[in-house]
Amino acid sequence: MNKFAALALLCGCLLGCQENEGNTNVRDYSEHFSVLPEVASFPKDNPYSIEKAKLGEFLFWDPILSGAENVACASCHHPDFGWADGRAFSIGADGVGLGPERFGFAITPIHSPTVANTAFNGLENNTDLDAFVAGPYFWDLRAASLEAQSLGPIANEIEMRGKHISQEDIFPLIESRLTNIQAYQALFKDAFPEHTEITIDLVAKALATYQRTLTANNSRFDQFIAGDTTALTSEEVAGLNTFIDAGCVRCHGGPMLSDNLIHESQPVLQGLPAVRTPSLRNVSATAPYMHTGERDTLRSAIDIYEGRDDLEVSFGDDQISNLEAFLRTLDTPELSKTIPDYVPSGLSIGGDIN
Repeated sequence: MNKFAALALLCGCLLGCQENEGNTNVRDYSEHFSVLPEVASFPKDNPYSIEKAKLGEFLFWDPILSGAENVACASCHHPDFGWADGRAFSIGADGVGLGPERFGFAITPIHSPTVANTAFNGLENNTDLDAFVAGPYFWDLRAASLEAQSLGPIANEIEMRGKHISQEDIFPLIESRLTNIQAYQALFKDAFPEHTEITIDLVAKALATYQRTLTANNSRFDQFIAGDTTALTSEEVAGLNTFIDAGCVRCHGGPMLSDNLIHESQPVLQGLPAVRTPSLRNVSATAPYMHTGERDTLRSAIDIYEGRDDLEVSFGDDQISNLEAFLRTLDTPELSKTIPDYVPSGLSIGGDIN
């Protein structure tokens, strides 16, 4: 499951691709896309503060949140891999190493999505930002908020909890660990001055706040949609037009290039469960592709459409090259890669990733 899963599902039921894949004429794209907001959206019950974001950053990188204190959120969502992990399926509670080199036996059944731009999940064109509430989250959309989502991996036996601590005990244990560290006591007091105790709900709010700061909203595609028609080359414009004419935009439209809805599997990808449409933003930084991670490169992921008898869409070499060029314009070059110099627990930054 990844950025191209929903794209493949969609293309199986297209009406066909118009004969203008090579068209380099700039069109009116406002029906399909809009730029991402300049600032992240924060819920009214968890507003942004510098102190809360700093606490959340420490918690994101601190393996103190895992059962064996060896796995952090950053173990599988690392900036070196576009805030994902560069693997088809993540290795969690017993993992050692980082990215494709990570090894262990606690293998998740899902592909780790990037956490960049999570503040904008579910955002549609012309949305009133004052009323916007991001979400839902997870591949099956089971978490209504980023706060709820942030606790899921911590409680999951494979991902962070491990086998030696029960699901009932993990949250109280984490609360106790954090309470016994003086530095965390001060950080929580600064972030939540109205609270006298460290609770798992505050952990969730801090983690969510930090993740909402990981925005990537100044790609060349954003500049182009905002009116700078020189931001894309003629090849990239042709790829964008092909993307629209092929019908990919029906699910991969809007500011996030995702409708954030669940789509049933089509015959083109037998065995794929119903999953939400992933965002295609920063897609070139988050290989491998397809739901099994079987496609190592962006080009090979697009190649799946060439000459397939079970699709009503046919892409030749030129169209595939143009599509790849367009998809690379969705990257934000200045995507944050900040890593803290330490974590308050004194444990290894990011867990056992070195």
